[in-house]
Amino acid sequence: MVALCFSFTLLFFPLHEQEVEQNEGTKWEGYVNWRNKPALRGRHGGMLAVSFVLVAEILETLAFVANASNLVLYLIKCMHMSPSRSANIVTNFIGTAFLLALLGGFCSDAFFSTYQTFLISAVFELL
Repeated sequence: MVALCFSFTLLFFPLHEQEVEQNEGTKWEGYVNWRNKPALRGRHGGMLAVSFVLVAEILETLAFVANASNLVLYLIKCMHMSPSRSANIVTNFIGTAFLLALLGGFCSDAFFSTYQTFLISAVFELL
């Protein structure tokens, strides 16, 4: 068990920081890690980092589609609307959500900083 922990430590944490600094070809220019040292291409980012974003996006999409499909049944059973009217309301809701995402992306790229975009979207999320 000790050998396994030691090999894990050697795999992910270099013994000497000088070894990392000598390897200039693998640094990302302009990027730093959480210790404010230059980020290395082999150890930062890549598929491991993007996998968390992909999983979060998949789960968000599943939740959105599940809520949208249940919204039709809610409007029919609880709100006593006709099936055609409830389906029309839900498709209008989905279309508005997708178009507002495009509008928000354009505005965030063209006019606002990352922090301003986060604050504005958080306010809309709370509403």
